[in-house]
Amino acid sequence: MKHFRTERVRATPKLFTYVLVGFIALLGLTCLYYGSSFAPGSRKSDEFDGSDNRARTGSVTMTNRAAVLAVSRFEVPKSVPICDSRHSELIPCLDRNLHYQLKLKLNLTLMEHYEHHCPPPERRFNCLVPPPTGYKIPLRWPVSRDEVWKANIPHTHLAQEKSDQNWMVVNGDKINFPGGGTHFHYGADKYIVSLAQMLKFPGDKLNNGGSIRNVLDVGCGVASFGAYLLSHDIIAMSLAPNDVHQNQIQFALERGIPSTLGVLGTKRLPYPSRSFELAHCSRCRIDWLQRDGILLLELDRLLRPGGYFVYSSPEAYAHDTENRKIGNAMHDLFKRMCWRVVAKRDQSVIWRKPISNSCYLKREAGVQPPLCPSGDDPDATWNVSMKACISPYSVRMHKERWSGLVPWPRRLTAPPPRLEEVGVTPEQFREDTETWRLRVIEYSKLLKPMVQKNSIRNVMDMSSNLGGFAAALNDKDVWVMNVMPVQSSPRMKIIYDRGLIGATHDWCEAFDTYPRTYDLIHAWNTVTETRTRGCSIEDLLIEMDRILRPEGFVIIRDTSDNISYIKKYLTLLKWDKWFTETTPKGDSLSTKDERVLIARKKLWSVPAISVS
Repeated sequence: MKHFRTERVRATPKLFTYVLVGFIALLGLTCLYYGSSFAPGSRKSDEFDGSDNRARTGSVTMTNRAAVLAVSRFEVPKSVPICDSRHSELIPCLDRNLHYQLKLKLNLTLMEHYEHHCPPPERRFNCLVPPPTGYKIPLRWPVSRDEVWKANIPHTHLAQEKSDQNWMVVNGDKINFPGGGTHFHYGADKYIVSLAQMLKFPGDKLNNGGSIRNVLDVGCGVASFGAYLLSHDIIAMSLAPNDVHQNQIQFALERGIPSTLGVLGTKRLPYPSRSFELAHCSRCRIDWLQRDGILLLELDRLLRPGGYFVYSSPEAYAHDTENRKIGNAMHDLFKRMCWRVVAKRDQSVIWRKPISNSCYLKREAGVQPPLCPSGDDPDATWNVSMKACISPYSVRMHKERWSGLVPWPRRLTAPPPRLEEVGVTPEQFREDTETWRLRVIEYSKLLKPMVQKNSIRNVMDMSSNLGGFAAALNDKDVWVMNVMPVQSSPRMKIIYDRGLIGATHDWCEAFDTYPRTYDLIHAWNTVTETRTRGCSIEDLLIEMDRILRPEGFVIIRDTSDNISYIKKYLTLLKWDKWFTETTPKGDSLSTKDERVLIARKKLWSVPAISVS
C-alpha cells in the first residue's frame, strides 16, 4: 500500500505536464481557428450575430491579437463572410454610427463629424460589402455623364429637394443629370463659358491656353461643374462631405466624374500647397468667416500664385442687410490676405491671390491673419490641423512671381520646378515617365482579351510615386485618382504639378470613398509597403474589394511571395472571374523578384450569391 501511494505522488508531476501540454495545444488550435476568422486589425463581421448598430464588444482581445498576428501571416482564412445588406454603402472611416458607439466627442459646429475617424482594429468589419439589390454594371462613359442606373444608387431625395435646380431627374429605371446646379440652373456648360468671359480668357475657354488645369470644386453637389470642365481640358477635384445631401459624391463617381469625399473642417485637405489654379464655390454652404477665416486660409494654401477663387452665393450679390454685412466682412478679410477682386457679374465674384510676397511685406505690423512661421510645412497634410495663417511663397517662387509650370498638356511630361524638393533629377523624372509608358503597354496587352471599349473609366493608383502610371494613361478616356502613401507624401506635389489629381492616404486605414467606386485599381509594391509597416494584408485586400466595382480589375505588381499569398485570396474575394500572372520585363524600377497579377472581380449578389 505504501508503495502504491508513493507511485501516485511521483505520477502527479507527469499528469500535470500532460494536462499543461494539452492545454497549450488547445490554446494553439483556438488561436489558429480565430486566426482564420479575424486577421490582425481586421474588420469584425456582424452578419450572423443579429445585432443592431449599438455598441458591440470586439471578440478579439488585445491580449491574444499578437497570437492572431503570428498565425495570420502564414495562414489564409477558409472564407471571408459577406456583410449584412445594410452595409452596402459602408464607408468605414466616415461611419457616423461608429461615432455614436465609440462616444467620440466631436464638435458638430466645426464639421468634425464629417472628417476621417477610423474604427479601432477590433471594431473593423471583416466582410465583403455586397452591392444593392438589382445592381447593374454601370453605364459607360461618356453616356454615364448624363445618366446612371437608379438601382445602383437607390436614393432619389435629391431629385425632389433640388427639382428647381436641375441637379438630377428620376426617369424610370435611370437617373438623369441635366447639368444644372444651385447657381447655374441653365447648365454648367453655359456657366463655365460665362466665367471665362468674366476673366476675358481667349475663345471663352476657362483653361486660358492651358494655364488653368487643376480646379478644386468645394461643395460640388453631383459634380456637374467638374463634368463639363473636362471638355475644357480642365480636371477638377470635386469635393463634398457625406452630409444632409447624402450620396452626392456617390452619384458623381457613378457618373465617372473625378470626385471625392471631404470637408473643410478642422484638418487640412490631403493635397499639397499650391496644387490648384482655381477654387470654386457655388452656394457651397460654408461659413468662410468662421475662426478668423481659417477655411479661406486653407484655400489660400492650396492655390498657386495668381490663383482664382470663384464665389457664387447671395453674399456676393444680394443687397439685403444680412448678406451685405457678410459680403463686406469677406471683402475686408480678402483685402488683409492681399487678394483682390478681378471680376464681378450677376451672382458671381472672382478674387485673385497675389503672385508674390510683396503685398504681405507691405502690411502694417500686427495685421491679421499673420504669415505662417518659417517652421510650418505647407505640404504636410495627413492628420494636420488647419492653420489660421498665410503660407508665404518660397524665395524662389517670390522672385519668379509664378508657379514656373508650362501650360497643359506639356506640363504632363515636362520636369516641374519642385522636383528638386523631393530629391529627383529631371533625368530621373524622364526615365520614370518612359518606364511607366512601357509598363502600361505591357498591361494593356495582358488586359486586351478581357477589356471592352469604354469599360474602364475610374482608375486608382494606390502608390503613385511621380504619377508615371497616370501620365501613361492620358490618351485614354479615363481619370486617375493618384494616391500617395503617407511615407511618400512629399511627392504628391509632383502629381499636381503634372496636371494630375490625387490625395495622400495611409493604407493601414480605409479610403474615404463609397463602395464600388473604381473600375481598375493598380497596386505597385503597396502590399510590401503595408506589410513592412505591420498592417494587415487581409484588411488591405478587403478594402480594395470594397472600392472595386463588379467586373472591375486589379493589377498587383509586387514580390513573388506576396503575389503567391494574394492568389490564395482570389476565390475568397470573388476575384476569380478571370486572372493572369506573369513575370514582367525588367526595367529601371524593377526588383529582382517581381511578379504581376491581374484579376477580375465577379458580379455577385446576396443572398443567393449568383455569378454573372
